[in-house]
Amino acid sequence: MPKIVDHEERRRALAEALWRVITEAGPHAVTIRSVAAEAGLSTGALRHYFQTREDLLTYAMDLSEERVVQRMHEHSQTLDPRTPLLDRVMGFVEQMLPLDQARRAEYRAWEVTGDPDYLDPRLDHRWHQQRGLYRRLVAALDGHPDLEDPFQVHPDPWLETWSEYLHTFADGLALQLMTNPERITPESARARLRSFLGHIASIAPQERDRVGTTP
Repeated sequence: MPKIVDHEERRRALAEALWRVITEAGPHAVTIRSVAAEAGLSTGALRHYFQTREDLLTYAMDLSEERVVQRMHEHSQTLDPRTPLLDRVMGFVEQMLPLDQARRAEYRAWEVTGDPDYLDPRLDHRWHQQRGLYRRLVAALDGHPDLEDPFQVHPDPWLETWSEYLHTFADGLALQLMTNPERITPESARARLRSFLGHIASIAPQERDRVGTTP
């Protein structure tokens, strides 16, 4: 009886092999040959799923995004309505941070966006998806109703500015978790995040005209 191959499962296994290559040797080590070897396949078998290195990298980033969204969905489904708002928001931001081995591997896939030989065709879309998330979280901290379209620039300059601050802060925190893990541990990263979110939540509405004030 012929063996039935789950093609989507094979593609995911190849993406995970890619993450292992990046974790061990960095994004520049990613080639069709290196990923095929890590996955225990021939280059011909790999090309059945991904024709080029760029195809493989793009799929790995897509899968990384998919997993973040899945974790956020699971977080929202398990929330106790009595949980403080700050803790709920913090739980969503944490899904974007490399706080454990699985998320560190996913983050390494994003390092290829700095590779001059690779241009992610969906990079702009990915950025806007993330900014939309941070708009929604800042809006929640400020008591805004659910945003009609979080992917568009918001007319409230306070909300827009602090969404940018949070986006930048989270990206910087993620980078430090990866590059300086001895000084920025998951515990200290969570403490910094809680402090930053608490600052946003504590800003009174009458201070909205101080948009240019730095955190």
